[in-house]
Amino acid sequence: MTNRTAVHPRLHALIGDIAADVPEDLAREIECALHEQSLPVQSPAFFTYLNAISRADGDDGLPCKSLTLVASNHASLRRSMSGLTALLDLLQAADHARNEGGPDEQLGAFHTDGLIVAARQLVREANHCLSGAD
Repeated sequence: MTNRTAVHPRLHALIGDIAADVPEDLAREIECALHEQSLPVQSPAFFTYLNAISRADGDDGLPCKSLTLVASNHASLRRSMSGLTALLDLLQAADHARNEGGPDEQLGAFHTDGLIVAARQLVREANHCLSGAD
């Protein structure tokens, strides 16, 4: 079996290991187009970090350690995650309205910024719960 990373290095650098799933004729065309643009072959750092995150590595690159949450931290974490879910739904709806709606249908900058600040605060609270700090 051919090493497709070696055959299509620019495509692999662009999309990582899923390059192996791209049909050969399409992969060849994409590789040629990338080569014509004189793009340098780069390591897929983005995908390396993304894959590390999906393998449950911590933000420091080390494997996450098991945590035992006390009941109060568990409850607070659940509330924070529920709040984040609601905020993301609101921000996504605001983004759709911005892209597809008229000027009078859009959420203003003040409210958008407020939702982002609220989301960051909920993330801080979730991190506080996970760190075990009381």
